[in-house]
Amino acid sequence: MESDHIHVPEDGRGPREVFVDGHKIDKVCYADTRRGIVDYYPQPIKVDKWGKRVISRRMRGRVEVVQVSHGN
Repeated sequence: MESDHIHVPEDGRGPREVFVDGHKIDKVCYADTRRGIVDYYPQPIKVDKWGKRVISRRMRGRVEVVQVSHGN
């Protein structure tokens, strides 16, 4: 795969945990380990004033993505 450093929920690589500078981030919609960028949805979920998009936030730092193993 060309972009192994880019992680999105629908890329088919299974469940993962995302860490920025050692802190686990929930509700991640985009992570780029090469550029050090993570986009996530803060809780509670907020919608823009037109009601069309969910508001996301961006974090920058040392990004680490870890595959979550199924305990079967």
